[in-house]
Amino acid sequence: MTRELTELLYALTHDLGAPVRVIDGFSEALLEDQREVLSADGLEYLTTIRSAVSRMNAMFDGLLQLHRVSQTPLRRVDIDVTALAETIVSELRAAEPGRDVTFDVERELVTNADPALFRTALTHLLQNAWKFTAKRADAHIVVGREDPVTLFVQDNGAGFDPASAGRMFTPFQRFHQASDYDGLGIGLALVRRIVHRHGGRVRAAGALQQGTTVSMELP
Repeated sequence: MTRELTELLYALTHDLGAPVRVIDGFSEALLEDQREVLSADGLEYLTTIRSAVSRMNAMFDGLLQLHRVSQTPLRRVDIDVTALAETIVSELRAAEPGRDVTFDVERELVTNADPALFRTALTHLLQNAWKFTAKRADAHIVVGREDPVTLFVQDNGAGFDPASAGRMFTPFQRFHQASDYDGLGIGLALVRRIVHRHGGRVRAAGALQQGTTVSMELP
């Protein structure tokens, strides 16, 4: 099954990706070289094509990320989660210095996990929390512990419909308009795959406009 999946991903990213790259290249050339002779409608159509191509390329990349996470050998060590979370928060602040977000990171948080995979998971959770609090003047994000083996990231952002909780960790699922929040819906799928590889489980709780809490149990 793994070999079949690998072959399918190769076909998607290489065989199908090749014509997509051609469309990308020629549409970019049209915008650069023929902009003056294109009508307003023509420019809009071409921009829409380029946006769709960019999204398709990002989906290919997302599928490859999911596959790599499944194949990466695990190397479990003790991780200073507090220090790692603070590092990721600093990166988010540096990328958007205009945002005013309150972060509370519990002291002396430690877990035992693969350092590269865990950093990927925590980064996606904090990026999501950062993104979905963008419309809150009082944006607040918390990283803490529920019990000795369960960590959580909580925010007071856009939240989600609890009836959709079962689809939260499915690849390419979106719960908000792309015009409001960008992204493909691959981050939480990666988080689930990483947690499952550690023999754990992940869950989400929240409500519309009342924030989201994502918990990772890492036994």
